[in-house]
Amino acid sequence: MVRCGLRVDEIAYPTLDRLRWSSSGDCWLLEVPRQEHEGERKEGPRWIPKEVAENMQRCSSERGRDAAESIVSVTTQSVRRWVKEAAEQLADDGNGDRWRSVFSHDLRRSWATYHLVERGVNVRTMMSIGGWSDYSAMEPYLGEATENKIGQSMAD
Repeated sequence: MVRCGLRVDEIAYPTLDRLRWSSSGDCWLLEVPRQEHEGERKEGPRWIPKEVAENMQRCSSERGRDAAESIVSVTTQSVRRWVKEAAEQLADDGNGDRWRSVFSHDLRRSWATYHLVERGVNVRTMMSIGGWSDYSAMEPYLGEATENKIGQSMAD
């Protein structure tokens, strides 16, 4: 979830028959149904790191799963509970009380912010692979332009 920017309700979608290698893009893509404005779902490609694609293939093979069978059979509520429990454990282990306010959507937010701000991935690319439909949906993930970032961006 955190490595691919999946929404919590998309966790059960990954199957081997939805995973494909893009020869023109030299990357792994996962077709994930996306919520559209009129309430209809539409398939769209989601970038998948090589290690995640390999783990999906290995997991499916080791468990004898059919290509159309979900890699992770779990409810949305279970994923939310697991994230909350992991965050609570981090806080209990002395990593700071801020962990107590972490929720499943924070993983997606962190993924988007990291790619947009730290790696400088193009906003249109992030919209495509993250399933955002317009720029206003991306605005919360964009960091403030600091003097350091302005200098780096505008350097000759």
